[in-house]
Amino acid sequence: MGNFGAVRDILPRRRWLQAALGLGILAWWVATLPLAPAWALAGGLGGIVLLVRWPWLAWLALGISLPFAASYTVGPVRGSDLLLAGTLALWFADGARRRSLALEPHSVAGWVALYAGVLLLLVPRAVDLREAAAEVVKWTEVLVVVLVLPQALRPSHRPWMVAGLLAGATLQAALGIYQFIGGIGPPHFQVLGRFMRAAGTFRQPNPFAGYLGLTLPVAVSLALDAWSRLPRATSGRGRALGLAGALTGVSGVLALGLLASWSRGGWLAGAAGVATVLALRSRRTLVGGGVGLGVVLAGGLLLGLDPAWVPAPVRARLADLPAYLGVGMEEVLRQPLTDANFAIQERLAHWVAALRMWEQAPWLGVGPGNYAAVYPSVRLLAWEDPLGHAHNIYLNVLAETGLVGFLAYSAMILGLGTWLVRRIVQTRGPERALALGVLGVWVHLNLHNLVDNLFVQGIYLHLALWLGVVAASENPVPAGVPRQR
Repeated sequence: MGNFGAVRDILPRRRWLQAALGLGILAWWVATLPLAPAWALAGGLGGIVLLVRWPWLAWLALGISLPFAASYTVGPVRGSDLLLAGTLALWFADGARRRSLALEPHSVAGWVALYAGVLLLLVPRAVDLREAAAEVVKWTEVLVVVLVLPQALRPSHRPWMVAGLLAGATLQAALGIYQFIGGIGPPHFQVLGRFMRAAGTFRQPNPFAGYLGLTLPVAVSLALDAWSRLPRATSGRGRALGLAGALTGVSGVLALGLLASWSRGGWLAGAAGVATVLALRSRRTLVGGGVGLGVVLAGGLLLGLDPAWVPAPVRARLADLPAYLGVGMEEVLRQPLTDANFAIQERLAHWVAALRMWEQAPWLGVGPGNYAAVYPSVRLLAWEDPLGHAHNIYLNVLAETGLVGFLAYSAMILGLGTWLVRRIVQTRGPERALALGVLGVWVHLNLHNLVDNLFVQGIYLHLALWLGVVAASENPVPAGVPRQR
């Protein structure tokens, strides 16, 4: 005891001196390690310190790293799911410590809860219960994000969260552009003789295009808002100009990444999302957009719907768009299979399979997430690979959950769209620009989902984060309950 008392007496009594002594010992120990482990350990410890001090930074890290983390799996669990679990655990621990845990329901969570609840009720119908459980977990994660994020963010945090989501998408777009120019990808991704369709870390061009398309309208909307404010900026003009330029640059990189995906569904939906932002910014842009659309359509008619200013490769890519959207489906499926029509025939074959599933169970479907499990019994003869989904979210929902689930999904989508329109009407300035951008995201989602399923590889969490950021401005914590730092 005597020796312990002597050691205690010579230790610094002030906390800051004790902390300095501890950090000094830790720094000495790290300095003795090899360089790579030392950097990794120092970065990890620094990250832990930051997250303990400012827990909301975990949401920022999730927004930036989401597309990269989703490409890695630990067993059946994606890295994005592990990141979300860690973020929620940190939020809960910090809130419990400070007795500030509070969840305020709002309309976004209500619409998502409706669909998630229907999925849960339909689980017993599934042939593959594991896939059904995974589908329920996916939508439960969306529900938790839109519930918790508005409580975890202060008003000053929201711009950083938006910046994080834009940064993650910009990094992904830059990677896709590098893949396109560098010819990096499997041989069947080759286009124009020497380029490769961009896929980022998603491994497939279509979800990559969907992810960028669910970000581009926000970047465009915020950029337009920043430029519109520039003439009125009497102080800090350089900073305002830098912000407008940065947002414009981000928009350009995202647009180039979307183009490099060579995804027809992504192009069409991306154009519609951006057009929504341009048209609804003001009455002037709405009228101007209508006039511009009329000019384009008139010019298309005069030029035989084959405008010479559209690059020939793009015209060729869009030439079979009617068949791509299922117009003349039976005629397309009767054509001989070639490299040119393979993607279209494959997609249409899966649409037919989804309709056959729906015919088996029209009211309640074959079970959430069970498209692939039931596919062998309904597939067309030449198409063995189930691909995981029907490449059309509406047919996929109809097949898996029947009319009951389809109505719940439709109600959720329409409810979210109505809520976003209401936020646009109720807000001004950057808040309005953000809500308008997310409405463009909503438009892209619903159009692109006509020819694909974007609720894969963590993209559903990206959508939930956008909704949560917009909801954060509508759903303040009740008086007397402190927000998280």
